[in-house]
Amino acid sequence: MYPSGYLFLYYLLQMTIISTAAAGLLNEFAGGATGEFDMMVGVGLVKDTDAVFFEYLGDDTEPAALMLKSGKALTRMPNVQLAGISIAEDIGEFNSTKLNLILHTGGGRSILLTSGLTTIWSQCIITSLMALFNGGDLTCPFHLDTWKGTSKMRPCFAAIRVGDVKMSDNDLYEQLAEARGDRDKAKTERIMRDAIEILSHALTGGSTEEVSVTVSPSLPAANTADF
Repeated sequence: MYPSGYLFLYYLLQMTIISTAAAGLLNEFAGGATGEFDMMVGVGLVKDTDAVFFEYLGDDTEPAALMLKSGKALTRMPNVQLAGISIAEDIGEFNSTKLNLILHTGGGRSILLTSGLTTIWSQCIITSLMALFNGGDLTCPFHLDTWKGTSKMRPCFAAIRVGDVKMSDNDLYEQLAEARGDRDKAKTERIMRDAIEILSHALTGGSTEEVSVTVSPSLPAANTADF
């Protein structure tokens, strides 16, 4: 049961409709497997909105902002567990590289969460997950908080909390901060790839899996979804 006010999944009937509408995209992403994910969610797809999470609804439909019934943007995914982590290469018109996370909810649903590999959001997430790994429990339930910064580009930031404790690996944080300070994008990517390799191996016992996904190269302002 999720904490009151954080209903970030549709009711069962609505979920079925969404899963059907997005079946083609999810099938392509999963390499032919169907039903693996209940939702595919992108992070920070539209700058000029307070929304941070956007659900992909299908090949010909623009992503929808995930909103609470109050009309406020969903910013917390509570009580989720890491079930998968991978890197997707050559995505979309600009051949982007993506960080992909599979999260399991307390209600038994699966969410595929995707963002650019070297975005601030992704760096925050990997720094937090590395702290879980170093603590010896990479799959423990956690709350995932996401918010937008106040600079012109309004980048998304993230934090993972176990209970009230914010998780962060100081060594990885310093490495990424140094690379950003040097404006060394190649170094930032290497650090991220190395960290993801470690996390993937710890989670599955294998190496990172490269998968293929197609997303819209340009996105208009998203609709407001009613939760």
